This record gives sequence, structure tokens and C-alpha cells, in this order.
Amino acid sequence: MNASLPGLETRFRLSPALLAWFGLLALLLLIGGVAAIQVFRKGLILTNLSDSVPWGLWITIDLSAIALGAGAFTLSATVYLFRLERFRPILRLALLIGLIGYTTAMLTLLVDIGRPGRFWHPWVYWNVHSVLWEISMAITIYLGVLTVEFAPVMVELPAFARWPRVRRLGHQLHRAAPALAVAGLLISLLHQSSLGATYGILKARPLWFKPSMPILFIVSAVAVGPAVTMAVAFVAEWATRRRAVPHELLRTIARLSGIGLLVYAYLRFWDLAAVSYYGRTPGAEAAMQLLREHTAYGFGFWVGEVTLGILIPVILFLAPRFNRRPGFLVLGAGLAALGVVINRWNVTVGGLLVPLNYSPGTLQQLAPGVYSPSLTEWAVVLGVVGYALAALTLGIRILPIFSWRKVNPE
Repeated sequence: MNASLPGLETRFRLSPALLAWFGLLALLLLIGGVAAIQVFRKGLILTNLSDSVPWGLWITIDLSAIALGAGAFTLSATVYLFRLERFRPILRLALLIGLIGYTTAMLTLLVDIGRPGRFWHPWVYWNVHSVLWEISMAITIYLGVLTVEFAPVMVELPAFARWPRVRRLGHQLHRAAPALAVAGLLISLLHQSSLGATYGILKARPLWFKPSMPILFIVSAVAVGPAVTMAVAFVAEWATRRRAVPHELLRTIARLSGIGLLVYAYLRFWDLAAVSYYGRTPGAEAAMQLLREHTAYGFGFWVGEVTLGILIPVILFLAPRFNRRPGFLVLGAGLAALGVVINRWNVTVGGLLVPLNYSPGTLQQLAPGVYSPSLTEWAVVLGVVGYALAALTLGIRILPIFSWRKVNPE
């Protein structure tokens, strides 16, 4: 798809609203940058993380960003593997969102690992027995695949007219799109499942140790990732007053995401029933009881994950009364994305709040762990969100993502 470049100046005209938006993004980036520098200087002591709860808000954002960027490999496979050309108009946007999601995750990890100068260690010191090592390799490889897939978009910028060889090389890479789609699909499924397996193989954590974790992570990402891309397409249309993607295609993506959420809901309830009722694993049963009594886990699950993250989006995506109205589709995608974030929080932090009372020398039941993000953690997250929104705004405004046309009043 050749995106039309005429009208770029019009699309990027700095209106007062756009100036205010960039001012807000600059403020978020400033807050996050200052907080990140403080963390690099003083260490993780500025956070409320501890030996008992070493993963918190930042890991939640990391996992969520990767899941919400899943529209890239999902829609890429739809176009290049299943030959559904009707989805091509939204493919470049999906790749952009995927690229932003994965770089957002890496920015968050750069602050979270505590020793950012050693980010390259997994590539040099191979620990093949570690699931985290496998995830590090898969994520960085897939980020490379995404970059190559996105190269044809970058070389269409007017700046590359000075380097015709670079532009030709970028277009030649487009010929490898089907192979890249296959590689991206395989690698993405590998690391999306491995993110869940990171929890599922830990016997010491009764709330995590179960074979369903990789499946839940994959299905939730595949269900919600395309919906996020759909919502961004609508928001871009509203912001630019130009239509790029047919509304019927966006409604189709919404319906597919609604079906995906139903599948995810079935698996999620099956998982809950297996752990709490039919499995009768003493450790898991006691962990669930402890979380229900001493934390907001139950509220987060029933209200955040189920009601806001699944039930309402399914109704908005599948009911014709709501499916025909873009505002409801965007609302449904936003709630589904929120549900993924709450799920990743419940999985990560909820599992860590259950105390390890089996350790030698432990004679009594330990109290549940306590964790709430510090101001520094929230500040870093604001900066990361600011980066994601700024990259998305500039990408849509500057890059040839769409073939734009004026919106006709309906």
C-alpha cells in the first residue's frame, strides 16, 4: 500500500489543541526522565519493591505493553499468511503500535532491572535454563523483525529521497514481508506464552504454578491487541478529520476481538475453577483465600478483569446496537486494555503477596506481603506513557501510515 504524502504540512499544522497536547506529552516525558535519572543514580531503594515483592508496577506496564502491541503479529499474519487483503489498510498502524509497545516495554525494563548497564548480558552470557533468558532473546529478536517490517514505511519519508539506494533497499525488504510475518508470528507466540510460563513453572508460588498461564497470556494478547489498533485508527480519524481505514473493517476487527474475549473469558473461568474448586491444591486454595481476605484481589478480578475488561467490551463489540457507533468501539477497546493491565497486575503482584511460609525455620503462618508503588515508580510510568503517546502521535502525523482522505459527514 502506497500511502499518499501530499498534505503532510496540513496534517501537522500546529493548532492550539495540538500544541497543548505536545505540551502535556513534554511534561510527562520530563517527569519520567527526572525520575529515571534518580533511579539510575540512587538505585531501586527509591521504589517500594522488596525481597518479598520484587516485581510491581513496572513489570505490570512491561507485560501490558507487550500484550497491547500484539495487533502487529496478529494482523500481519492475517494479511500475509491468510491472504485477507481487506485488512491491509490497517497493517502499518498495527506495526507502528507493535513497535511502540515493545520499545515501551524495554524502556520500562531498563529502569526496573536495577543495573541497566548490563542490559546486553543475555546476548553474551547464555543461560539456556532460564525462561527469562528465553524471553529476553525472543523479545529482542522480534523487535528486530518489527523494525525490518517497518523499514518500508520509514524509507517513504521525503528525507530519504536523497538516498535512493536506501529507499530501494527498504522497498526490497517489503518483498520479504510474508517470511517476516511467519517469523514474527512464531517468535511472538513463543515469547507471549513464555511470559506466562515465567510464572507457571514456579513451584514456590502456589497461585502461579499451573500449565494454563502461557495460554491465558497468548489468548488475552491476541484478543485485545487488534482492538487497540482499531481504537487508535478511530482516534486518529477524529484528531486529523481524515479517514484512512474503512469503518466496516474496524467493526470486523471489533467483532473478532469480542469473540476472542469470549474465548479468553471461558479459559479464565476454567482456570479459576480448576484452581479454587476442582483442583483442590492446598497451597493454591489457601493463597486465594488469603488474597480474598487481605487484599483487593477479588475486586480487581470481578470488577477490573471480568466486568470492565471482558463483559462490557464483549457487549460493545458484538451487539449491533453498539458496534455501529465508533465511540462505543473505542470505549470497549479502552476497557479491554484496562482489563489486561489489571490482569497483569493481579498475576504479578497478587502472586508475590502470598508469603513463602515453607522456608526452613518458619514456624507460623506469615502475613501477606504489602506493596504499593512509590511516587518514583508512578513518575517513571508517566514518562513511559508519555513516550508511547508521543511516538504514536508523531508516527501518525509524520509517517506514511495511511492513505488519507477527507471524512464525509454521515
